Amino acid sequence: MRIVSVFAGFVIILFCALPVQAQVIKDYTFSLCPQFGFLYGHAEEIVYPNPENKADLLSLLLWDMKPVFYYGLLMDFSPVKPFEKRGFFSGLSMKFGIPGPSGSMVDKDWQSVENAELTNFSSHDNAAEEIFILDFTAGVSFPFFKVLFVKTFVNVSYMKFRFSGENGYMIYARHLGGGKYAPIDEDPVKMSFNGKVISYNQEWFYAAPGISAGYGYKDFLAEISFMITPFIFCADIDEHKNLNKQFMDNMRGGVMIEPGLRLSYIINGRLDISCELSWRYISGTRGPAYMRIPIGGGNYDPAGEAGAGMSILNTALLLKVRL
Repeated sequence: MRIVSVFAGFVIILFCALPVQAQVIKDYTFSLCPQFGFLYGHAEEIVYPNPENKADLLSLLLWDMKPVFYYGLLMDFSPVKPFEKRGFFSGLSMKFGIPGPSGSMVDKDWQSVENAELTNFSSHDNAAEEIFILDFTAGVSFPFFKVLFVKTFVNVSYMKFRFSGENGYMIYARHLGGGKYAPIDEDPVKMSFNGKVISYNQEWFYAAPGISAGYGYKDFLAEISFMITPFIFCADIDEHKNLNKQFMDNMRGGVMIEPGLRLSYIINGRLDISCELSWRYISGTRGPAYMRIPIGGGNYDPAGEAGAGMSILNTALLLKVRL
């Protein structure tokens, strides 16, 4: 229902905002673009250490997307002749990940107060249970020399990822007491797992300014873009099934960057086909962490400081249909 409401609201605002003058309406086009592609990279879950720990991190969990295929739709409102006239443009993109195996989930801990050596390691089969990415973009396009255009815009994005780690194994260094550990390769504690061991839900929201430039030659168009922002918010929930522990983190800040490239071929006046490549990277997002036992019950208690990040390569194929 939430996705339907967003879609309906966008369409209503778009059409209510269209000027009534016939000449102005003819200067713009509304397009629908089915899109298919895959995401390749990982999401990061971080726990920062207490002052007595020696390592830079207490825990680092990497959730693979290697790869996750998706389908979606891009709705686009833009000038008919971007190389000739300045104009407003906007777009709404929705991507829906196809659930399935997506690589591995790796968990590393550095718990020693004596040194910065690895103390715990575990690895599990990762499954992407839900991935949804919503991007709304609006800005202004400026033509130059009838073969170039430059766009300035703002992108608002919402992302949701849900993973589960299953099966796998762990290797834990022997605890010697007093926060000290034996080397992890000296008679460590080992254990294998069957079934679901851990799950992770991560939600992101950010607003980013951006700029792009396009070059057209006959029926071909190349466009490069770049976005950067510190206006980032993230909330996540981590459930350790074997320990019956639930963690919740609320984080903000850091930096998001996203360079992108799109190559398009104009088939005719109503159809384009495009290939898109972009890289979305987020780092440095931090905030308070909370824990409760058991999962789903009791009150959350403070549990230090957490962080989150991601590195995702997006490759997509789009077919633009002008209405």
